[in-house]
Amino acid sequence: MVAGLSALVGGVVAGGLVLFFSDDAVQDESTEIPAGQQSLSVEQTSAIADAAARARPSVVRIESTRLVAGGSEQDVGSGVVLDAEGHVITNAHVVLGTDTLKVILQDGTERPAVVIGHDYPFTDVAVLQIGPGKLTPIEPGNSQALRLGESVLAIGNPLAEFDGSVSIGVISGLDRVRVFDGVRQSDLIQTDAAVNPGNSGGALVNIQGQFVGMPTAVVRQTRAGSTAEGLAFALPASRVLLIAQGIIRAGGTYPRPSLDAEHVDLTPEVLARLSRSTVREGALIAAVTPGGAAATAGIIPGDIVTRIGDSAITTASPLLNAIMPYQPGDSAKVVLNRNGRIIETEVRFAQRS
Repeated sequence: MVAGLSALVGGVVAGGLVLFFSDDAVQDESTEIPAGQQSLSVEQTSAIADAAARARPSVVRIESTRLVAGGSEQDVGSGVVLDAEGHVITNAHVVLGTDTLKVILQDGTERPAVVIGHDYPFTDVAVLQIGPGKLTPIEPGNSQALRLGESVLAIGNPLAEFDGSVSIGVISGLDRVRVFDGVRQSDLIQTDAAVNPGNSGGALVNIQGQFVGMPTAVVRQTRAGSTAEGLAFALPASRVLLIAQGIIRAGGTYPRPSLDAEHVDLTPEVLARLSRSTVREGALIAAVTPGGAAATAGIIPGDIVTRIGDSAITTASPLLNAIMPYQPGDSAKVVLNRNGRIIETEVRFAQRS
């Protein structure tokens, strides 16, 4: 493959990715090189193989079991070795709600793992702890320097049976916005690198083999029901590493605020089931914890929260995004609609458990 010459001339990319030949190098007699120009050869295939070789030892297989009626269920995901102390980062949805966890290194070594903390649902990130020794931490890259069209590799364990699979693609989009698990994510990396079940929690790496993102979700169908292909999304490494380091420092779950209440955002799908509701945007309170933050503020089930602080609750900005800027212990004004009556109260946020 030949990369854009204008972006490469005059520089060296990926330690040998671009080879320059001087004017007096041996040339095919049928090819004339204008005076003062150089012949440019791009060894991209070799660079991709080198990047995969550097990053692959840092990507692990995560096996989980969860007890269910009549037995247990098993699942497989991916993870990335963060440091020599045995911290492994992955998607929270890979490990939450499990009863046992096991990490398998590239060499086949198996180690028991425990979840030390997570940031779900605000960010789909969790940190595991395994025993140290003979680990290859991933080299971090600069996800904020990614460019459209830049080559990237997705490394993980798709479909639970193709361990250490490597797929190649490009950066298809930056700062993509999607709502996942009731939270608006506004800095997602879009790629067309093949990502399938089992890749979750693995590594998206650049052509230097550096960690730039964590594959998290794939869009298989449009809102209209048409089939979609090549639409995978990754959390940027800058945010993943910031959250992971915060979890490690805290020795547990990343500190986030909580209303101590269960809620349902008023999406079009929810509104279709609430035909009597005159409120078109907000979050319906489904349950409150006795003595918790919401209950203390006088919020009751059936209330619709329409504003927290300066943030209106909308489809594009769900309730969790409105409380995300606050710290546990902070207070904010909350505006409610209770059967058509507007109520203002103040809530002091608890810490999410």
